[in-house]
Amino acid sequence: MKILLRFYLQNNKLPIDYRRIMLSFFKRSLSDIAEGKYYEKYYFTPERRNFTFAVNLPMPKFSKTEIQLGKNQLSITFSTADYNTGCIFMSAFIKQKDKPIPAPLGNEMKLVSVNLVPEKNVTSSSAVVKMLSPLCIRLHKAENNSDRYISVANPDFTEIAKQVIKEQLVESGFDEKLISNFEIKPLNAKKTVVYHYKNYIECSFGSFSINADKSVINYLLKSGIGSRKSAGFGFAELLSEGGEPN
Repeated sequence: MKILLRFYLQNNKLPIDYRRIMLSFFKRSLSDIAEGKYYEKYYFTPERRNFTFAVNLPMPKFSKTEIQLGKNQLSITFSTADYNTGCIFMSAFIKQKDKPIPAPLGNEMKLVSVNLVPEKNVTSSSAVVKMLSPLCIRLHKAENNSDRYISVANPDFTEIAKQVIKEQLVESGFDEKLISNFEIKPLNAKKTVVYHYKNYIECSFGSFSINADKSVINYLLKSGIGSRKSAGFGFAELLSEGGEPN
């Protein structure tokens, strides 16, 4: 399920770490329904969050500390492969319509529309996708609780990304045999660095080819690809299927 949220802003300025504002909005939305039980479900349980989102900023101009938008508005596309999750968030978002939401830099957001977005299912075992939010690949070391992030600038990106995503698919319930032939390769992609919660995260933007069972591809298109998806990373748009674009 894909949900498009449109916001009007009091002014046209956002901090560089704008994803924190969106996460705060999600938490606020869930807290306001069902006596907060869904906030606890999605943000206090250890299970993987089965959703992603991408933020569309109109004509942004970036400085070191803030973003100046070309218009006093923005939109968020929320996406999940889980129907129940989609319904819960849809209800939560609708309840926030037209309510003022405080934001940094003297700003205020107001949600003005909540709409479902039509989805197309892939019917073949290959697809070309474009990242609408950065592809994040994280290697986590439990022994010292450290993270290392890999982008397409790393010569081992293809193999590492494949392994990380396959492990996540298994955790999400996919059979290992079904994902044994999974492949992801950069086509027209480049490294980018994202400032998020006081950390600089190395990620990738651009287009990628994916080869896998169609059920796997459809799942990734709906729930996101890679690490930290529920924090606004890994949202992919389908460009074509059945081969690479001309």
